[in-house]
Amino acid sequence: MAYVIYSEIEGIFIGSCIGLAFWSKLDPVDQPAAITFPSEARAEQFMSTWAGGRPEGVSLVTVEPDQGEYATIEACVRAGLPGWTIAEPVDHVEYDWNAADECTTPRLT
Repeated sequence: MAYVIYSEIEGIFIGSCIGLAFWSKLDPVDQPAAITFPSEARAEQFMSTWAGGRPEGVSLVTVEPDQGEYATIEACVRAGLPGWTIAEPVDHVEYDWNAADECTTPRLT
């Protein structure tokens, strides 16, 4: 089990890249999966780095990651969360966090 960050307003936290956060209800940037955290403490630690800290109304929801450290739309729905829509289905997704550009979103290839 792992955790995703969820907000009723913004949706599921998909990930971040170059200082921008992406949420399933606001702008999922066609990402088919969301970053997960191995513990509540790690998720809280991650949110503490954000300007303003942990957003009000955010909860941590347990999910079963099905793509490495990521939970696909289907995994999130199985956990009782709302799904999101992506523009085009992808044949392959490379799940790789790149420290060089500080991205936590899956890379479409």
